[in-house]
Amino acid sequence: MSDYPRKLSWHNTRFAGLTVAVGWLKREKFFRFLNQIPLILKTVKRSPRDKLEDLFVCLMTGVASIRQIDEGVRKDRGLALTLDRESLADQSLLSTTLDAFDADALRRLRANIVGLLKEESRALARIQKQKETVLDLDMTDLPCSARCEGSTKGRTTERLGSTVRQLSIVYNHLYREPLDVFLHAGNVYCAGPLEEIVEYLEDCYGWDRVHRRGIVWRLDAGYGSDQKLSWLMRRGYRVVAKGTSSKRAAKWAGSVVLWKPVGTAQAVFERERVEKISSPHRCLLVRTIRTKEEGYSYSYLVSNLKKWVRAQNHVKFYDARQGIEKEVQQIKSVLGLKHKRKHSFNGMEALALLTMMANLELTWFRRAIGLEQVGLKLFIEEVIKTPGSVARKGLRLFVEVEPQYKYSQILNAWHPQIRLPLFSQQTGGMLYKI
Repeated sequence: MSDYPRKLSWHNTRFAGLTVAVGWLKREKFFRFLNQIPLILKTVKRSPRDKLEDLFVCLMTGVASIRQIDEGVRKDRGLALTLDRESLADQSLLSTTLDAFDADALRRLRANIVGLLKEESRALARIQKQKETVLDLDMTDLPCSARCEGSTKGRTTERLGSTVRQLSIVYNHLYREPLDVFLHAGNVYCAGPLEEIVEYLEDCYGWDRVHRRGIVWRLDAGYGSDQKLSWLMRRGYRVVAKGTSSKRAAKWAGSVVLWKPVGTAQAVFERERVEKISSPHRCLLVRTIRTKEEGYSYSYLVSNLKKWVRAQNHVKFYDARQGIEKEVQQIKSVLGLKHKRKHSFNGMEALALLTMMANLELTWFRRAIGLEQVGLKLFIEEVIKTPGSVARKGLRLFVEVEPQYKYSQILNAWHPQIRLPLFSQQTGGMLYKI
């Protein structure tokens, strides 16, 4: 107790876990991607940088919509102290900040994110070391008003006829790291922006043909046209993708007699390659038992992976993608992106990028405290929203985590590399000197 000031003004917070996270992330300079964004905004008490930082921290709480920031986050004095403020910006200021994003500001934000990920992303480091790295590309819909820029009627999980925008997410499951997001108009189909996305990533991260040999794109049927798969293979990538046409698969299945089982619900048959794909590959016809009606559904996989001889292994590898799609949907729902809607297209893409970074930096914090396997929803509810107390003296921040909460023991046992935590004999909690 003698190692920290006795006369401190303590403030309660509903987000003690987040105050610890923000202190560590700021110490490690993980917030530097918010620097020097050219936003034209009126500045009275808060700079554009401060407003972006407030918004980013609010996103990390899992707030369902920007409107709810005033209700549950803004008045949290302990959380504001973490950022050395009296209070966080209100929702109208944060909404105006997003509206101020134009094409130049969006380019700068993307460039800053690329610079941070080059230094900190384990998935990108693995690619640079030319180790096999699996990347999943998925597209999901974001419901919005018909008056929003870029909104059209398109493919959606919502009510038929709803207006939406589409969001592409590049994701690495091994490290649970989203690497980029791209916003599109609602009537854009998956395969449309594929080449643009891949070329953008190549330019940003310097992926030449040597690096591409280690990258495996695992793609669903929306990306599985013969033309797109041929294009990826010609560029040197390895691909495991479901073919677009289920009618083609059903036609091929008509002549198959001997199927090889894959688990209890699937079977596979390897046929000759797809004629329109010139690169060497294997074509695997997959039969799946229907759950809601009698009979089978048919699909086919195109793979140029050489690591497995047995066709069943390619099918199992692709089926693991179902878990990835659930994680992508969790990012959208748990961090509230599904319900956050901006009229401005650039503002919405900026919000999507900030939400992606909130997920990524929470992943880095989970990794730092040894809770990487805890799901995002549980982590926010049980760790980020752990109640506690916060005090500040000069540049030093003190966070006291009470012992009666589920993950308080793990938080108390964590020894961050920045400073050693101080144990409070009075409460049994941990005081983090940040």
